[in-house]
Amino acid sequence: MHWTGQVDSIAFYIGNRGVAWYGIFITFGMLLALWISTRRMKRLNVTGDQMLTLFLIVIPVAVIAARVGYVVANYSHYFVKPYDWNAFVNTIAIWEGGLTILWGVPGGALAGIIWCKIYKKDFIRSTDIILPVALLAQAIGRWGNFMNQELYGQVVSNVQHQWFPLSVFIAADNSWHQATFFYEFVLNLLGFAVLSLLYKRVDVKGFGTLGYAAWYTLTRAIMEFFRVEKNSFESRLGFNLVQVICFVVAGLCIAAIVALCLYKKYKKGERVWYKEGYPVEKAHEPDDLPDAA
Repeated sequence: MHWTGQVDSIAFYIGNRGVAWYGIFITFGMLLALWISTRRMKRLNVTGDQMLTLFLIVIPVAVIAARVGYVVANYSHYFVKPYDWNAFVNTIAIWEGGLTILWGVPGGALAGIIWCKIYKKDFIRSTDIILPVALLAQAIGRWGNFMNQELYGQVVSNVQHQWFPLSVFIAADNSWHQATFFYEFVLNLLGFAVLSLLYKRVDVKGFGTLGYAAWYTLTRAIMEFFRVEKNSFESRLGFNLVQVICFVVAGLCIAAIVALCLYKKYKKGERVWYKEGYPVEKAHEPDDLPDAA
């Protein structure tokens, strides 16, 4: 058996309770994202204590929303008869894995709006800085999926392609599969690098937020090509509905970015691109665009 099929999902035990690698990677990704975001949010005069408060509000709400989304998508597995105490524990057992970013991000955004109302901060300017960093956290979290032997693609039968990271050995069915967790890890990492390169140079409100949405939905659309199973509804339609929706959302986000850049450059006569990085105080000036919060 290849080493990628011999990984253990449990890192260590505290008493009888195992601490999963999944939770360790997710936690590390969140803490790293908090540290980077705290440094970057100084341009909006946000203090470290305020960022910690944001973290303590957003993360629990996002995790709960992400778990609810995962349970809803897999309701037949969790809502069994009789629905007893063990079934309930299984439903909330996030320590065993099972979160969906498609619900986690909206849940976190809702909590972020509340934080912005409390501290009187611009919601869009804040998400422009924080959301691109979320791509880094998501990239790190994909290694938790690897340790759980999940988020893999279709079977790789060609022996010449049975090597990591092109494919990964899954012990559960004793076969090689496309290493989609690694594909998404690379794409998210690349997205973080690209948006990090641009965030200091493009002075357009909404650029980072829409950039994140466009990059992630494109990544999700690409990942849909490697899905192991298609539901019967999509099979009857003859196409992957999620994939189409992701492409449409990404296209709309990109179009919105272009429109915002043109608006600021041609209608307002303002600079959009700062080669050496735009002045910090620039981010503190009033913006003519309405605040989404």
